[in-house]
Amino acid sequence: MPEQDSSRTRARDIDRAQTCGLLDAGYGEGQLDPAEYQARTAAAMKAKTLGELDALVSDLQIPDHLVEATRATAPEPAPRQRVPGRVVAAVLAAVLAVGGTLVFATRGDDAAPEATDVAGAARQAPAPAPIPAGEPAPIVIEPIDPLTTDGVREFVRQLGVKFGGDLRVDQVTFYSSYVFVTRMLEDQPHREQDWSFRGGFSTSGDPGARPLDTATVDLADLDVARLGDVIATGANRVGMPSGRVDHIFVRPDSGTEGLVTVQFTDDADRSGFVNTRLDGSVVDISPTEG
Repeated sequence: MPEQDSSRTRARDIDRAQTCGLLDAGYGEGQLDPAEYQARTAAAMKAKTLGELDALVSDLQIPDHLVEATRATAPEPAPRQRVPGRVVAAVLAAVLAVGGTLVFATRGDDAAPEATDVAGAARQAPAPAPIPAGEPAPIVIEPIDPLTTDGVREFVRQLGVKFGGDLRVDQVTFYSSYVFVTRMLEDQPHREQDWSFRGGFSTSGDPGARPLDTATVDLADLDVARLGDVIATGANRVGMPSGRVDHIFVRPDSGTEGLVTVQFTDDADRSGFVNTRLDGSVVDISPTEG
């Protein structure tokens, strides 16, 4: 976590993302079981202060390179300098003396005073730098929210690009700023690799052992449009009209079927979820309590 002066400092989105990265590493190294990982990641995404984030990773053994990476992004507070009251008073008096419109400057010992229209100068903004001829306009790529249908589609598309069209995964969880997926290593069914997706794929931890009979989910069978219906209407279905999607968890439910859990939460920390098959058919609904 970035080092700050106080654990009560408000957390930024980058702080939450870095904490999720540390949790990814802890899970990938076997320090967290799946339930702990899911709970801590959900808490990290809702944390309001750096102290809350630090508590989620304080018992983990964090690789040195990840610690240094988070420190490198911590902003250094600018020093505060107190301006003496007498200086402020002197400046104010000088401004009043010239009526706020003229400033007299000299250029060398023999130059005559030169009057400058301060108000006019203030109105003249510096001209923007021209774009060189032949240079294309910069392309701005907006981040895609993985908890939307567009975000899910983009992840599935890039998964296919990354792994040569193979969309089979052991499990995948979509969060608001990234996706966490586990899948078999190519040509090594006895080993698995965790991946984080934040616009691109990166490994999370080292490969681990994988039972040969591990079931998989083929995301080619995921009906994203039907999933979008659940995302749009699920909060009302669980009795939480002001709720929002917390995460989407896709994993095998049996040897032949997958299960999609869309969990909702609200500002009162209530939660409920809707379970569906990959084709969008509803399996069950767990309404919120309270």
